[in-house]
Amino acid sequence: MVYDEYRKTAVEMILAGVRAADPTEAVTRNVTLTGDALSICDLRFSRSQFDRILLFSVGKASVPMARAFESVLVPDGGLAITKIGSEIDVAGLQSIPLVRAYHPEPRAINVEASQRILDLVSGIRHDEKVLVVFLISGGGSALFTAPPPGVSVDDLFALNQLLMKWGGNIHQINTVRKHIDQVKGGRFARVCANKGATIVSLILSDVVGDDLSVVASGPTYQDESTFADAVGLLKQFGVWDECPPAVRAHLEAGLQNPEMESLRVLPPNAHNYLIGNNAVALKAAEAVATRAGLRTMILTTQNIGEAREVAKTIMGIAKEVQDSGHPIQPPAALILGGEMTVTFNWDERDGFGPNREFVLSSALEIANRQGIVVAGADTDGEDGQGKSGAIADCRTIGRSTMDARRQLKIHKSEVFFDALGDSLQFESRTNVNDLVVVLVAPK
Repeated sequence: MVYDEYRKTAVEMILAGVRAADPTEAVTRNVTLTGDALSICDLRFSRSQFDRILLFSVGKASVPMARAFESVLVPDGGLAITKIGSEIDVAGLQSIPLVRAYHPEPRAINVEASQRILDLVSGIRHDEKVLVVFLISGGGSALFTAPPPGVSVDDLFALNQLLMKWGGNIHQINTVRKHIDQVKGGRFARVCANKGATIVSLILSDVVGDDLSVVASGPTYQDESTFADAVGLLKQFGVWDECPPAVRAHLEAGLQNPEMESLRVLPPNAHNYLIGNNAVALKAAEAVATRAGLRTMILTTQNIGEAREVAKTIMGIAKEVQDSGHPIQPPAALILGGEMTVTFNWDERDGFGPNREFVLSSALEIANRQGIVVAGADTDGEDGQGKSGAIADCRTIGRSTMDARRQLKIHKSEVFFDALGDSLQFESRTNVNDLVVVLVAPK
């Protein structure tokens, strides 16, 4: 039966995408040690040219990334910061301490762990040659944070709650974060360079478009945003007056002092490499569809917008494929990635998830349309808050006793799909945003 085959293929596509973006493979593919020759991406070093190699890793995938580096070369020190929770592998590390901290709002432990990293860099002697390897993945903005003098962790916590609910995208949110921090916006690269260290960052992107100044708020990458941009956004979204006084004071001081701005030009001893992203996951999903005998089309890696509204457009494309064979002849697989959003009241945020809302909205659009299967998941294994994602077809709405439109309206899509056994759930070691697949049979 086409539905059973397509549903099986759709799930296999998503799981293949998650595996392909695995951080372990991404690191070991780009770091090798042969005798004394150390290669990191296109850089070549002699291991013996450095007195010490320090390894730092921050983000949701920090543990598997750090463990992968350890398997190639054991560092002389360092620290990893990961998110408290189980959706990303959090087993221990062999050579460096691991701190489990909070996401998305920072707490005291986040700041303490980040200060430990700064202290290790500060301890580099002037006569030492040190290589700093920095592994960065999604979630790093909250996990790696160092408030400037006069701004407390409570101030940061309050600010981040405002940023989570104001409706801005990640580029806008991180523009503000970069200007209330001593490590974001390239400032950590500056700290390392000032100590004479060579710093190499390996980055797993969870940002649509792979802007390295936005991933984890770009601690080692140049940045063009300004204090004026940050203040303007807070005022534009109507939360300036709600910001803690210390935050406003720091931003206002930055407006008057150009030396407080983020890093405009990278120092010559700072290097950044993108080693994994959404495109890798989509291509792996595409390979599964091809083996299943489907024609394939990757629509985009930059799908954004309100999930329930995006679904209407994508289902419109799926119907066009089925009716007219444009832009691809069925049987076909449409594949897309990006980062959809959900607009909700702050007190309703339990259980929301953009991929599940996308799938539920899609199910409503294809309720009277046979031969279309849609599945969507967040590759980090947790869709907003809750399970990874969901799967649906034209039978989904009719199989439920719930009011699907109401469940969508009150952001309870997980409850809807759980009742049908159609939620998707898997363990993940990566975080490269959404993965959506739409399988279309001939009409």
